Amino acid sequence: MPVTLMALLVAAVALATLLGGALPLRFERHGRLFLFFSAGALIALALIELIPEGTKGGHGPEAPSMILVAGAFLATMLLDKLHVLHPHEHGMDAACPPTEHEHPPLAMHGAIGLIIHSAVDGLALAAAGRGSAAAAVAVAVALSAHKFADGLTTVSLVIAHHHRRPQALRLLVANAVALVAGFALGMAVPLGEDELAGLLLVMAGFFLYLGATDLIPTLATTRCRKRDVFATAVGMALIAVVALLIHP
Repeated sequence: MPVTLMALLVAAVALATLLGGALPLRFERHGRLFLFFSAGALIALALIELIPEGTKGGHGPEAPSMILVAGAFLATMLLDKLHVLHPHEHGMDAACPPTEHEHPPLAMHGAIGLIIHSAVDGLALAAAGRGSAAAAVAVAVALSAHKFADGLTTVSLVIAHHHRRPQALRLLVANAVALVAGFALGMAVPLGEDELAGLLLVMAGFFLYLGATDLIPTLATTRCRKRDVFATAVGMALIAVVALLIHP
């Protein structure tokens, strides 16, 4: 596989990430729609991509594979409800309060999770690069669409919850850099199938909690329901289309 071609493919996928993140920065007033899109993308990513790849990659389709997903989901929920992911200045309450505390969604944690996922995408591109040039180009094209959604989701999670634009930009760049770092690591030291599969399943549990039980309920209102559902469906549909491109 020519080094120049692989460098161009990695650069193209990283650029797609940055272009995706530029959308919510440019159209910030539509942040709510982008966030519903992101919720749909995270849920679909877990169900359509991460879980099938994780069960196929080394742990097998047996129940123990899904225990990792359920465990990651429960662990994220536990940390969230114990205020570890949403720390309070006043610390833990001695007893359950009469009314539940209000928290913003796990925006930063979701963005960091997507950065880790971006590194895994880099590993996948490196694995394709060890094969034929045609296979590497096909994977890079599919990953470009996938990373466009990742970049959009990363920035949407940060901007929509009143974090500063420079912080969103830093995380967007970190997402693109993680892709390159994951690719370099994959070319230098191939990751074992079992380790990669376990990581995918753990991330699936985290993304399911973030999208289904944190983002969507927090954003749910009596207004704009059709628009919100449509944005969520578009996020899911994009991941589904990308999955079909990667796994025809």
